[in-house]
Amino acid sequence: MKELYSILCDSSRSVSNLINSLGRVERYDATQVHCISFSKASDIVDGINVRFTNMAKGYPFQFRGFTWHDSEMLYLCGEFSENSSLHQTIQEQMRNQTSGFASKLFVKTKYKNFIRQDFADFRLHWMLFVVWQKCKGNAEFARLLSQISQDAVIIENTTKQRCESKEVWGCSNHELTIYRDLVANKVVEQAKVSNPKISKKALIELVAQETGKINNIGIFTGQNNLGKILMICRDCLIQGVEPPIDYALLNRSNIYILGRRLSFPTDKTSMSN
Repeated sequence: MKELYSILCDSSRSVSNLINSLGRVERYDATQVHCISFSKASDIVDGINVRFTNMAKGYPFQFRGFTWHDSEMLYLCGEFSENSSLHQTIQEQMRNQTSGFASKLFVKTKYKNFIRQDFADFRLHWMLFVVWQKCKGNAEFARLLSQISQDAVIIENTTKQRCESKEVWGCSNHELTIYRDLVANKVVEQAKVSNPKISKKALIELVAQETGKINNIGIFTGQNNLGKILMICRDCLIQGVEPPIDYALLNRSNIYILGRRLSFPTDKTSMSN
């Protein structure tokens, strides 16, 4: 584990190592490695509101002449990105929602049987591409990600999720989750005694602050692909370089967004937003 920690701390090698680790199951010992985990947009770690979930509001960005409310919405469109009238209709319905959360709940759920059968073949680099669009298109998000130190392992904590892909995109850490829940319950009890009229919003913020102080417990296990993608983007933002997205794979995948086939960069071409 200390060896993994040193690799992640070496900014000259971390991006290539992280790219190569996409799709691989990891075990991060939180007692040995500086872990920054997130699950909700309200999470606070090291005094920072780590609003890294794809569904976090407040980070709109432009892509292909449209404003995307969040990265979840554009990512979901990739699941329905064949050159067909049905998939274009599904994407338009997603675009008409107020958030990626609504797109997932009301549109993806309805049409889940029509997801591209080959989506798993390119979803990791599609997610990297989408998150990088958000980094380029929203300066506030880019600043937030850039302020996370390069010695920190960013992890999506999916312990409480129930979806099948929970440990594809994130990791589970039951020991940490149980302890944080105990602390959260205690904080709520004490807060209601000291201030019976405390608002729900203030209570959520207080719980986030106190539970966010607890990070060095247990072992995170899972592929953590979203966490790795965020670390890749963080390092590339700091170094001022583009991430090594597998554009050849994305080109071969024939991805259509709102009726237009996306053409990704080759050695001789660049991609305009």
